[in-house]
Amino acid sequence: MENNEHPTWLVPIDIAKELKEIGFNEACPFIVYPDEDEVVITGVTNVDIDEVDENEGYDVCADLVVNQCYAFNKHNMQTIPTWTEVFAWFRARGLYSYIRSYIAPENFYIYSIYDNNNFDKCCGRRDTYEEAQKECVKALIKTYKNELEKNNL
Repeated sequence: MENNEHPTWLVPIDIAKELKEIGFNEACPFIVYPDEDEVVITGVTNVDIDEVDENEGYDVCADLVVNQCYAFNKHNMQTIPTWTEVFAWFRARGLYSYIRSYIAPENFYIYSIYDNNNFDKCCGRRDTYEEAQKECVKALIKTYKNELEKNNL
């Protein structure tokens, strides 16, 4: 479940930062303080956002209701989504993907990305499911960036 103290069901911090750059600003129950790499879980205590000072906000973010934590992105908080949340975010933007195993004569995993019109955007192959999952999200990010540039967004 954990790999180097980072839970495997959470997106790695470097990918979370790339997601933030392309507009991922969803409420997530996990955050990283600016310039750190320790993942913190947010709590369930309500905090009045108006009362949070920019300089003190970092101390209180862990006490926010999950759906309010996105407000702290303006304070450079980095949300850390689960893989499921990331794939759902891309689906909501018209990019779909799947990962499946391929057995015989070698065992490996294939990922594929397609859009609303069922046009293939990208595919790849990795030795493990975890590697395929990570590369699939990286490919989704790249595909999404290309779509934004293509549509001048």
